Amino acid sequence: SDLIFKQLSDAYRKIRNTVRILIADLYDFDPNTDMVPLESLCEIDKWILSAMNDLTREVRAAYDRFEFHTIAHGVGNFCTTELSKLYIDITKDRVYTAKSDGFARRSAQSAMYIVLDGLTKLVAPLIAFTGEEIWQAMPHSSADKKESVFLNDMPAYNEAYDFADVAAKWDKQFELRDDVMKALELARAEKLIGKSLDAKLTIYAEDAEVYNTLKAFEDELATIYIASGVKV
Repeated sequence: SDLIFKQLSDAYRKIRNTVRILIADLYDFDPNTDMVPLESLCEIDKWILSAMNDLTREVRAAYDRFEFHTIAHGVGNFCTTELSKLYIDITKDRVYTAKSDGFARRSAQSAMYIVLDGLTKLVAPLIAFTGEEIWQAMPHSSADKKESVFLNDMPAYNEAYDFADVAAKWDKQFELRDDVMKALELARAEKLIGKSLDAKLTIYAEDAEVYNTLKAFEDELATIYIASGVKV
């Protein structure tokens, strides 16, 4: 039906547009010389790698079971939520305004490159033409066979990307983020602010656990909520 075609095209477009942002953010990145060591990455960069690692395990298992709908659904959700809604949104200022070859920007680009490389190889069997287009547009390591994405191995779960403690800590923070973003959206609707950077936030914690979760991130909350300042 037309509705199914629309749903499929929307899902495909989301994957494609998310990948385009990653490619644009990597225009001056050379994985052979600019990669930041995994253990030195910023915490949110470790978080996205951990999330990508979980997705890789799920997708590889789904391929083994020939459950292609599970792959499409999982990749689409990852692009919509973990990448677009959270990671790309939060790291945008760092990637666009930090010193071009400085640690902060290279840390984000290192994580983005690993995610882009893995995503491209994972989805290529399902959207082959787009997979090849991405492969020709993105940067490559010296180990890659650049002629075609299909000459390279599909990624597998990698324990080096398993930052379980960091992932749990940030997941807990992101559960609270929705409430804050909702408040910013209401303020925008009431014409109190334009962009979220117009806002300074005061957050009142409802219990000790929430308070401790927020306080642990206090120095980073302005970046996480894309605001001018945050007080807990």
